[in-house]
Amino acid sequence: MEETNKLNVLAIFAHPDDEVGAIGTLLNHIEEGDNVDILLLTRGENASSFSGTKEEIAKIREKQAKKIENELGLRYHFFDIPDSSVFPSIENAKKVASFIKKHQPDVIITWGQSVQIGVGHPDHRYTHSIVLDAISYARYKNEEDQYPPYRRRISLYTPFHADNVILPSTWFVDITKQYDKIMKFFDFYEGAYGVWAVRDYKLSSMKLFGRLCDAEYAEAFTKHLWRKASKKLE
Repeated sequence: MEETNKLNVLAIFAHPDDEVGAIGTLLNHIEEGDNVDILLLTRGENASSFSGTKEEIAKIREKQAKKIENELGLRYHFFDIPDSSVFPSIENAKKVASFIKKHQPDVIITWGQSVQIGVGHPDHRYTHSIVLDAISYARYKNEEDQYPPYRRRISLYTPFHADNVILPSTWFVDITKQYDKIMKFFDFYEGAYGVWAVRDYKLSSMKLFGRLCDAEYAEAFTKHLWRKASKKLE
């Protein structure tokens, strides 16, 4: 593959709207011309904030993601794991590994293993485990897919949350210039969060992390594997 300065950035989360923890950073990468893809393991059909059948809710969630894709430039991909049934298995890890081999990411952003209510949803914690296994499986040939092994080192980041401890591996990303787009992101996901004041929480965390790194607004991540990736996450 021809060498370019562009990075391939892959965000892997469990449900539509989970990407909120990294949305400013993903928008920074898009603005820099990088390739940004979001893989959602489920369609979020169990969201209690919507009424209707699971099929109807899944369609609502897909339409919301499509609007964000069209307006903000993110590329969304959905797997068909049932919502609230994400579980670390060889099958799921190899499926994600095939996706990794296809898209060849330099950077992966995914859920951590927080025990905090909300971010500690079992689907979120298990997504983290699946991604770790998938990164390993992507290094090997799999007769079930058409892609060659992908053995480049990947920088793995998880969004920082209140139950984390700030360490030297905590990385802050200035997202001040993305404020308007982040607010638009919440407009697109209108109704998705129900009684959870996610917009207010996001805004307060952006301000807090900004103070910690001398920016107006910032996002914070825990870095798990080292590779000098980009000026957005270094």
